[in-house]
Amino acid sequence: MNKFTYGVLSIITLFIVSCSSSAPTVGTTNSTSNSIFPGWYNQSGFFADGVAYHGFATAVSADSVTAIERAELKARTTLGKNIGEITENIRVELDQGGSSNVGNTDFIIILRTAHTGVELESTLTESLATKVDGYYRGFAKVEISRAQAASVLETGFTGHPRYWGEFSSSEGYKSSF
Repeated sequence: MNKFTYGVLSIITLFIVSCSSSAPTVGTTNSTSNSIFPGWYNQSGFFADGVAYHGFATAVSADSVTAIERAELKARTTLGKNIGEITENIRVELDQGGSSNVGNTDFIIILRTAHTGVELESTLTESLATKVDGYYRGFAKVEISRAQAASVLETGFTGHPRYWGEFSSSEGYKSSF
């Protein structure tokens, strides 16, 4: 890819990250019975289990369909942002471990671009709209399996087998995906 393409992808990635909310990387599901939040909703915004990664969000609108659509978009962004943080932590561990490749600008751009496909590949698994004081609050949960996330990352490294080999053989990658 040329410098222009890298620049455009960098700007898109920065835009996505800057528009997403900051949320803890692990949380617990809300179980308060008198809450407006559904039982499956995780207020931290992100949750990982042994099988999949889950993103959660809520949004408000004058109609229920739009509220759910907005919540789904935000949940996808939250999921992608958190998986991006996981991949960056793996890269930093490799860099601190003495890897000579992971500090290269092209490696960093490839890695940051690779995880953006997670948002597109995630699946809406739960959604709900609740009327509150004349407006609708939409809730959404999206998820992607660890295996599917790994496949998305690998696709992002297409054409760079040396980089992919180093990244995917790391202990951090193996424990995360």
